[in-house]
Amino acid sequence: MKLRFAVLVAVVAALALVAIPGAPAEPRNSEQVVFSGIGPGNQGPFGFWIWCMAEASDASTGAYEGVCAGSMYFYALGIVRGVFGWVTEPSEGVYQMNVSSSDGSVSCILWNGTPVLRGPRNTVNAACGSPSGFSGISTNAVVNVTGP
Repeated sequence: MKLRFAVLVAVVAALALVAIPGAPAEPRNSEQVVFSGIGPGNQGPFGFWIWCMAEASDASTGAYEGVCAGSMYFYALGIVRGVFGWVTEPSEGVYQMNVSSSDGSVSCILWNGTPVLRGPRNTVNAACGSPSGFSGISTNAVVNVTGP
């Protein structure tokens, strides 16, 4: 009798596990990407600090998903501007930021090399329509990717 009862309890427990849906997955944090660095350019040195929300968190409404904000500066040209734009991930671990200033004096695309390394050991390329024809590369940039 005890054996039958134990078997019955085991069967009921197994059925309960099948019938009960799994626990919800852990919530995801948002994926954030930051590029920060300085480097030489074809029209003099440049610098950048740009933050983007690449992917919204599970708890977010996604209002800032893909949005970037920061600043760029072109020392020899005397240009220092706040920039805004968006970010994409064209391939795994490669982030492309398309940013511009509100007055149109800066309009650039920045992208990182892979793999993303900890600390100021990353490569970030810049190609700009404004300042016209500017291109540069920072080989000591910080590329910080957080989140999922």
